[in-house]
Amino acid sequence: MKGIKSSTFKILAALFTAVIILAVLFIGMTKAEDYIVEKADASNLSSLPSSSYEEKNYIHYEGNKYKPKNYIDTVLVLGIDSFGKVYESASYNNSNQADFIALLIFNDNDKTCTVLQINRDTIAEIPVLGLTGEKAGSITGQLALAHTYGNGLELSCKNTVKAVSNFLYQVEIENYLSLNMDAVAALNDVVGGVEVEILEDFSELDSSLVKGERVLLSGQQALTYVRGRGNVGDQTNISRMSRQRQYMGAFASKLKNAYESDEELILNAYNAIADYTVTDCSITVLSDTAERLSSYEIKEIITPEGNIVESEEFIEFHADDAKLKELVINLFYDKVNE
Repeated sequence: MKGIKSSTFKILAALFTAVIILAVLFIGMTKAEDYIVEKADASNLSSLPSSSYEEKNYIHYEGNKYKPKNYIDTVLVLGIDSFGKVYESASYNNSNQADFIALLIFNDNDKTCTVLQINRDTIAEIPVLGLTGEKAGSITGQLALAHTYGNGLELSCKNTVKAVSNFLYQVEIENYLSLNMDAVAALNDVVGGVEVEILEDFSELDSSLVKGERVLLSGQQALTYVRGRGNVGDQTNISRMSRQRQYMGAFASKLKNAYESDEELILNAYNAIADYTVTDCSITVLSDTAERLSSYEIKEIITPEGNIVESEEFIEFHADDAKLKELVINLFYDKVNE
């Protein structure tokens, strides 16, 4: 994003921030949980036959024929558990996980945007890169681990894109955008703080966040509120995701009110988080995405159904395979009438 001429910077800033505002509201970072289950056995990974979205192949599902939708575009949004400016790892293995994962699905036919939020604890097939960046097979583990394979920047994002695509039966994901956790505090303070009713007991993390009270969150408090997991509530990512959605609504309202009185707000927001962002989106893609976000109907947030399994050390989310297939069919395919 560096090197943009000043004549286009302000326009791009406004467009780009429209995208990242939506993304950063959901970020739910937690301390890295280096958890790998086992080597993946490809024969156990069920898939939809001929399901490559890129190849535009028809598929058969429960006796019906389907074709990939050619009028949707996708952007994968990632929240990375790292503080400070984005930086390149010294090797092709790093310690930064993708703790927030959401796929924006833009439907140009009905002018809607669906947000598919995926639990970072989801057990899935993860591509593995060797120390020099070569492909080294795959493992099965928490989806958040996919970002740890790569240089911490573009390669890590691309590896996560591949892992999410695999999880969704090889659907095509056109673009990605990632943000480090500092972006949460920065954006929160740009709008003058966000007020929420505290949903859970945060006494072990921040005594100022008292359950049931309304609090105008400062930047650090906001980060704690959307990030906290250990010693908060049932300590699952499911409850944390609920807090993230609550914060999103409050932030969006505050942003709208603040922007009405300060037209420089979007530019300030972009400046506040530019160093914490990695994306492969071109200026054209960013412009198109921002325009869609501003004009399309934002539909409800969807999350795959499944079960939470708690071990002594880790929490796993196992997606319901049958329901996930049905979800993928509904989001990415059209039935062919014969």
